[in-house]
Amino acid sequence: MHITPDDIQGSISDNAVITIFDGTALKNVPVSNGKFTEAHGITPGYYGVLFFTKEGSYPETILFKAQDRSMKGDSVSLKSLKDAGKGVLTGVVYKPVTGGKLREHKGIFQTFKGEKIHLVKDSVSRETTTDDKGIFMIELLPGEYEIVFNGRNAGKALIEKGKTTVKNIQKGVVLKD
Repeated sequence: MHITPDDIQGSISDNAVITIFDGTALKNVPVSNGKFTEAHGITPGYYGVLFFTKEGSYPETILFKAQDRSMKGDSVSLKSLKDAGKGVLTGVVYKPVTGGKLREHKGIFQTFKGEKIHLVKDSVSRETTTDDKGIFMIELLPGEYEIVFNGRNAGKALIEKGKTTVKNIQKGVVLKD
């Protein structure tokens, strides 16, 4: 994988799906003949997140910092789920940056490690915690879960057998003039 000041490039196989999160929207990255190139639109100095998913596999999540120069990323290898009857919920707890009169600012200003996320289904609660990069991942039985973060409802997630659901959780915002 290669990350330039303007886009991400690389190759992938085995019907994997790539999505990019720029702090405001999650969008699919088109793959053609195993290759991809996509403008990330993230202001240098801020972060973006790439999610690599494939049915029946654990996702791979990469937090990257947009820079003024090109950089090479690690290769990605997706591992099969241990329990094919479950699905995976993954995401990042983040603070986006937005605005700018002279220059638009777009991206993730900060991610948060050690944040607890509660998932509730049928009065049963499960918990996961973000890692050092602000990323969380948990295997769950199929069904609809309520996501609770910092004591408030942060939305719902539908978990499907063998599939990955991406749900990012915003914590604050940075506004730039």
